[in-house]
Amino acid sequence: MIAVSKAYSLIFCIVVCILGCGFSSYISEYIFKTPEYYWIVVFLSVAQFGFAFTNLVTGVSNGLRDTKTYAKIQIVGNVLVLPVSWILIQGFHFVGAAVSMVLFFSFYSIPALYFYRKSIFSKLRIGYRYQTEGFKRLLAFTLMASVGAVSVPLVEIIIREQLIEHVGFAAAGIWQASIKLSSAYMGFFTIFLAVYFMPMVSEKAKVSEITPLVFKFMKLVMAIFVLGAGTFYLLRQYLIPLLLSAEFVDLEALIKYQLLADFFRVTTYVVSFVVVAKAALKIYLFSELTQGLVFCGLSLAFLNNGLGVQGVFFAGLVMNVLYFSVSMIGLVIYKKRGK
Repeated sequence: MIAVSKAYSLIFCIVVCILGCGFSSYISEYIFKTPEYYWIVVFLSVAQFGFAFTNLVTGVSNGLRDTKTYAKIQIVGNVLVLPVSWILIQGFHFVGAAVSMVLFFSFYSIPALYFYRKSIFSKLRIGYRYQTEGFKRLLAFTLMASVGAVSVPLVEIIIREQLIEHVGFAAAGIWQASIKLSSAYMGFFTIFLAVYFMPMVSEKAKVSEITPLVFKFMKLVMAIFVLGAGTFYLLRQYLIPLLLSAEFVDLEALIKYQLLADFFRVTTYVVSFVVVAKAALKIYLFSELTQGLVFCGLSLAFLNNGLGVQGVFFAGLVMNVLYFSVSMIGLVIYKKRGK
């Protein structure tokens, strides 16, 4: 499977590189509002070979539960990239920031290459024949990642534009700030589940082995989140100005909705990672698209009813409660059918 992953990554990297270089001016015009930064797009198109290689190495280490290697790659990558990014941003401002964002991921390929060369997997040949099933399985993961990468930002853009239209830029800024805070602490749980939980699920085939593991990690994640979220809420009047600025004082009264929504979301993440680990493509696509539609629908309904930015926060809470409830029902059915 690792040999198949090498070939799969290489093929898609070549396709992305060709498209990125070929349409660099158009992409620069769309993102930067000018075609003169086309070279940044070209740089990114070439650098993504390094991204893919790093993901391949860390993915294999995760699958083998070699968390030490994963941690070392992250630590060394950060040590290498932070001073370079600081120099680029200080010296070249916007252009330096754009380049540093590319380098931020590229530099991780240096420690990844070191650990790859030391492993037995470097000796595996890239194979293209008789690998149809392997390619199909990897394609399912690609589709899941693509839908998540596109649907979430798209939903945010739609809701942000509606907030600006109905309430104003200040309200949209408050909601966007809560999203950034949420992404920061939710990222911890995403990495924890991806690195530690998902490999454990992937290696188990029996439902009787998977469901106890799911409930165990649910309890663990819920306990950690409640402890962290409770501390954050109690200290919100100090932490929000510190992490954002004093201008976001209105967020103090609304953050409770975001924290409650994230409590249900992080618990549901445990079930979602089982879906991803087992490459259940149809279930994943349906859940991702349904979440986006429900969130957008509720947000627009509450905005049209004059609830303002509070309505968007409440819509997020309702959507996550519904998603949690459906996931729990699905987990119970999955457990019963597996007996």
